[in-house]
Amino acid sequence: MIEVVFACPACGEPVESGLEPAATSAACARCGHLTDLPEAGAIAAAGRVETCCVCASQELFSQRDFNRPLGLTLAGIGLVLGPFTYWISTVVAVVVDAALYLVVPSVVICYACSAQYRGVEASHRPGGFDIAVHDKYKFGRRFPPRRDLTVAGPLARRQRREGKR
Repeated sequence: MIEVVFACPACGEPVESGLEPAATSAACARCGHLTDLPEAGAIAAAGRVETCCVCASQELFSQRDFNRPLGLTLAGIGLVLGPFTYWISTVVAVVVDAALYLVVPSVVICYACSAQYRGVEASHRPGGFDIAVHDKYKFGRRFPPRRDLTVAGPLARRQRREGKR
């Protein structure tokens, strides 16, 4: 089953939901806000994510679902201990990091709203990260169809206060 995690448009807290063919919305556990997910049923039925069910963007990328701070800590420990262990610790850290990279599953992420989809089969995943597409969304030159759902939490409240939303 494909699972989606996205930021609640009302409070910014993570909303986790399993996608089923009959799913049409997901509720935030913290504030109870109901977010419509029109494409959720099609995603669950097809077993692939071609359109984000939160913001309707069709621009997605795939990456390993690995904890970045853990990877950086592992590399840092290997480098700090390197001079004392004739750099064996650095080699061991690199090997452990590579092994974790091969074991950890992938996650599909939406460029526009950063929704994460887990459980997508390898043959149905989009390509890797493209910085040009990311920058178009980040700097406001491209917007998804459901633009109001791409900005959540404190940023959304500030934009409402400033009259930008």
